[in-house]
Amino acid sequence: MNIEKTNKLIIISSPSGAGKTTLCKLLLKKMKNIKLSISYTSRKKRINEINGKDYFFVSKEKFIKLNKNKFFIEIAKNFNNLYGSPFKNIIDSKKKKVHLLFDIDWKGARKIRKNYKKADIIDFFILPPSKKELKKRLIKRASDSSKEIDLRLSYAIDEMKHYKEYKYVLINEKVHKTVNYIKKIIEFNEFSTFNNNLLSKDLKKIINI
Repeated sequence: MNIEKTNKLIIISSPSGAGKTTLCKLLLKKMKNIKLSISYTSRKKRINEINGKDYFFVSKEKFIKLNKNKFFIEIAKNFNNLYGSPFKNIIDSKKKKVHLLFDIDWKGARKIRKNYKKADIIDFFILPPSKKELKKRLIKRASDSSKEIDLRLSYAIDEMKHYKEYKYVLINEKVHKTVNYIKKIIEFNEFSTFNNNLLSKDLKKIINI
């Protein structure tokens, strides 16, 4: 009997600086059947970011107008900047029969869970090895002021309280090891008839719980 693969909505969330964007980029290189849901944002473009590849950068006024026209499935406000995932990305991924990857925070993840079946979603929460390491990564990124780094650290503590809302929680010590864990978990979940009891048992071997 052939077991049909199902297209999933894959959510990767983490506090700022824990590495979710890097993990998403590596995952897209490793898995050809995944497409990134490129979000819209009202924040300013950082050095090395590309409009239409990392985000669609728009003015706050345009973002609000798009939202009024029900353009987004979810929106979030972080550090006075707006972020949103367009409905169109989900429609396109279903047509192309590929998984859709969301690089979003816990608030956005909640809204997607509210609108889609649990069986259609694979969600991950990525934690840094420590607060000290998180601060080090934020400083290394060199795109934020010291004041904003302190603000992000404070916000990260609150964000990490929401890890229990996710099915899979990983500590991102070594990025290549973490992305391989994510890849294997997605491959386990691709089949709609997969036995979740077996998954739990095998998962312990993969992530060394």
